[in-house]
Amino acid sequence: MRKNIAIIFILFNAIKAQEPLVEISQGVLRGTVLVNRDGGNFYGFRSIPYAQPPLNELRFKVRSRTSPLNELRFKAPVPAGGWEGIRDAADDPPVCTQSLAGLFGQEDCLYVNVFIPELPSMNSTKKPVMAYIHGGGFTTGGGTSSLAGPAFLMTKEVILVTFQYRLGVFGFIDFEDPELGVSGNAGMKDQVLALKWIKENIAKFGGDPDNILIFGTSAGGLFSKVIGQSGVALAPSLTGYGGSNTGVAFAEHLGLQTANLTETLSTLRELSAAELLTAEESIPANSSYFPGPNIELLSNEEAFLTQRPIDILLSGDYNDVLYLTGINNMEGLLYETSALAETGQSILIEDFAAFIHEDLEIAAYSEEASIVAERIKEFYYGDTEPTRDDIIQAVDLWTDFLFGFPAYRAALEHSKKSADVYFYYFTVDTPLNLKNLYSSGVQEYPGASHTDEITYMFETFFTPIIEDGSVEDLVIRSVVTLWTNFAIFGNPTPDDSLGFKWEPVSEDAFNYLDIGTYTNNAFVNPRAENFAFWSQIYDEFFPRR
Repeated sequence: MRKNIAIIFILFNAIKAQEPLVEISQGVLRGTVLVNRDGGNFYGFRSIPYAQPPLNELRFKVRSRTSPLNELRFKAPVPAGGWEGIRDAADDPPVCTQSLAGLFGQEDCLYVNVFIPELPSMNSTKKPVMAYIHGGGFTTGGGTSSLAGPAFLMTKEVILVTFQYRLGVFGFIDFEDPELGVSGNAGMKDQVLALKWIKENIAKFGGDPDNILIFGTSAGGLFSKVIGQSGVALAPSLTGYGGSNTGVAFAEHLGLQTANLTETLSTLRELSAAELLTAEESIPANSSYFPGPNIELLSNEEAFLTQRPIDILLSGDYNDVLYLTGINNMEGLLYETSALAETGQSILIEDFAAFIHEDLEIAAYSEEASIVAERIKEFYYGDTEPTRDDIIQAVDLWTDFLFGFPAYRAALEHSKKSADVYFYYFTVDTPLNLKNLYSSGVQEYPGASHTDEITYMFETFFTPIIEDGSVEDLVIRSVVTLWTNFAIFGNPTPDDSLGFKWEPVSEDAFNYLDIGTYTNNAFVNPRAENFAFWSQIYDEFFPRR
């Protein structure tokens, strides 16, 4: 009996000894040992708070009876405090409140997850950091392991950080009245605070605070490299202009009074998360309420965006960082998925003049709008009237207008500064593509839809078993190598080990890499005719857009 107890004691201590511990400024974290795609160990520290829960009922604090309910809801984030003892960091945090096939998530969701290839020591070399900002149109998504699993990227000598930020009405409602302190962009300010947390704490995990790459939207001077995948700040309808005052539109939809906005805001804070989400779901698409970044009218330290992205880009007044961006060749399939699944036909743009008015900010049904609309319709559909059977034409239009040309234009403008800009064109189509995993009606259209590249970088809850040596396996290894090379060296092909050279965009040639199912090939100027058309439209009608 004593022998058995001794063995159990020894095993218990052995297991405890393997528990990774890291001490940061907030306190001590206990992580967990994980296994990467190649069978090697790495370490995860999850659910680390970077901001106080955006509620008034803060952890370990008692809410005053006289203070407003949920007073941090809709506001800029407040840095998280510390804790006593050892904090368990083994499990994923909840995703932020959202609606996707039902209401789920929590408002208490502002956490980071850190994954490291080895525990830091005195002799460790600082490792480059890859900070992933999840997508989802500012309304869905998360940084949890079920959506952004680290097993693929952690086959390389990098540190991966994922995190969450507020979504929808919780992260992107705004009131123009400065007295209310809800100027918008709370979700973007969450991202900034998370990146600051990474900058301040990543050295404790063995990371290099001066070598941080982000996937996604930019945030000040917190990083040295950027990868923008299938979406850039120049995308149409990404931001409102001059303060969109979405709080008033949202309140009016709920039938609330808006004469006294202080009372309106208090009422919104008293509603449950489910009530807010249900109301948001019921708002018609043509409403003036749209959850997403807005330009803030008040310029102060807290403001995230006070100018149009195109004005910032054209002014050159932004940090000169290494930049890798690109698009998928069938991005527009995302907008056709529902229609194709239900009817087998395309979404029909019945009124091109209204379409142009909404996204390029010219007067509705003006002579200018009519001219531009006719030019676009003629380019994509020729002399015939569009029908619901013109699926490829519709996909091409959505791809160019919403993703392709904005990414192309951003790359051109960035390349005018000294840092290198790399552009990719993702054409991979295997059973691992998101469109093939969960969408019906689109599988027959070859190519990569919006976000299809994500499944080759991250393991998800719907990732199938991938056989070694399969096409999917080879694409994963290729993409992971390119992305981590960029994080480590600032160059996706620093040597000839991959058998090709990815050249940056130059003044003389718009170089790009076609990332294909079976091969990667270097070319010049993707979608040349389409981008030339949009360049002409913008130069002629929207020179400052």
